[in-house]
Amino acid sequence: MNLANKIWAIAYPVLMYYVAITMGSFVAQIIFGTGVEQYMLCKIIGSIVAIPVVFADYKKDLIMTGRYKLKNPITSLQMKQLLMAVGVTICLSIGLNNVISMSPLVAMSEEYQNANDAFYGSTLALELLGSALITPFLEELLHRGVVYGRLRRMMGMWPAVMVSALIFAGLHFNIVQFVYAFLLGIVFALFVEKTGRLYPAVIAHIVANAVAVIRTETGFLQGTVDGSIFAWVISIALCLLGIGIMLGFMKKKDTV
Repeated sequence: MNLANKIWAIAYPVLMYYVAITMGSFVAQIIFGTGVEQYMLCKIIGSIVAIPVVFADYKKDLIMTGRYKLKNPITSLQMKQLLMAVGVTICLSIGLNNVISMSPLVAMSEEYQNANDAFYGSTLALELLGSALITPFLEELLHRGVVYGRLRRMMGMWPAVMVSALIFAGLHFNIVQFVYAFLLGIVFALFVEKTGRLYPAVIAHIVANAVAVIRTETGFLQGTVDGSIFAWVISIALCLLGIGIMLGFMKKKDTV
């Protein structure tokens, strides 16, 4: 496969995802309106439209690599790996979110503030359904299922991890979410690399987004983003703890 074909193999599913979700959201906006309150509902509809489009590429790759319809039961090792992935994600999602929130990046990015208002302008139920369930499933299907999987077959692990994380971050369209998505994108790709399965990244992404929704809507952990010494210490400590667990996760031998 020449370079042009390799680039197209990555660009095509991303483009089709973007077209499908945009068109689905556009039709939903015509029906339900374009206000902040309707944003999440329209995004959910757009995401539902995009899921079969992305899954078609994912299924194609599974068939090509001989993994389609394999029904291996989840082992105790895989359950342990999943729990470690969730632990890493909780620590890093909270710690990174705190550090970024207390940095100058938020004030510098009007696009982020507008996106934040739209994401959290609906009901808690819709936000959990959209941001914490459907969106993580769709994005992991695309970015780790298709994009990372194809990149991994084209190049070494770390180049594939970094490029897939850059693509994932780039589709968030503002510097705050770019930084956050890039760092978590690296982590999610490493989960897939370590386990050989997509579901740890999906579950981890769901956990990260659910934590973000709950803390935003309830004020939970508000004291950890007030810029105090305590807030910085606890946030950095969570990041270091998450990195430590991640290193142990990656180095741990795969024995049951």
